[in-house]
Parts: sequence; structure tokens; C-alpha cells
Amino acid sequence: MVFFFLFLLIVATFLEGTVTTLPLVFICLLCLTIFMRNLFLFIFAFLVGIFLDVFALRAIGETSIFLLFIVFLMLLYQRKYEINSYPFVLIASFLGSLVYLLLFSYQHVLWQSILSSIIAVILFGIFRYVYIKFSIEN
Repeated sequence: MVFFFLFLLIVATFLEGTVTTLPLVFICLLCLTIFMRNLFLFIFAFLVGIFLDVFALRAIGETSIFLLFIVFLMLLYQRKYEINSYPFVLIASFLGSLVYLLLFSYQHVLWQSILSSIIAVILFGIFRYVYIKFSIEN
């Protein structure tokens, strides 16, 4: 199951770095953090951020800092809020995408944030289905 999530993260890194301006890596990390809740996600957030900065020809480390901050906030507040729910994913993905797109000066920020929220909810549903199916089989 971990390999499925990591494969999806690698595909999202490639797509965001080359094809689209949607924050797909942020969405994948959001879902991964909700389901795994492990500290090794910081390593993935750091490495994926470096690759995104290289693909986008930005200063190396900018995306990593943003992704590390988001993972840190989610792990910090996981006890205070119910993060394993559709409303949390919808709101967190919208606000996180909005900040990400504004921070890195993309255009059509509002529409991309709405689309990112829809993709995040769909991906969360798929992750939840795979996670439940994997948990039942084991």
C-alpha cells in the first residue's frame, strides 16, 4: 500500500513539474499525511519539493519549505481536529492550494484552487477505499 501512495506521489511530481500548474504534489501529501501520520513524510515532502523546484527552475528549497510546513501543521493539529474527513480535505486543500498558488505567483488562482479541492476530495475517496480494502484483507 505504501508503494501505491509513493508511486502516486512520484507521478504527481512529474506531472506538476512538467505538464500542469495544479498543486498535485500538495494534494498527494495532504492525503498521505491524513492516512499515514508518520514523521517520514517530512523526508518525502523535502525531496519532492527539491525536485519540483528543479523542474520549475525556482530557487531550490522554496517548495520544500512550504510542503514541510503544511505536513508539520497537519501532524501538529491531528489531535485537535478530525483530519480524516471530507470537509477537512475540502477546506485544507482549498486554502493550501490558494496559498501555494499565490506564493509562487500563478495565474487564475481561484479557479485552480477550486479544481484542486475537487481533485483532493476525489483522491481522498480513492485513498480511503484503497486503505479500507487493504486493511480488511490484512
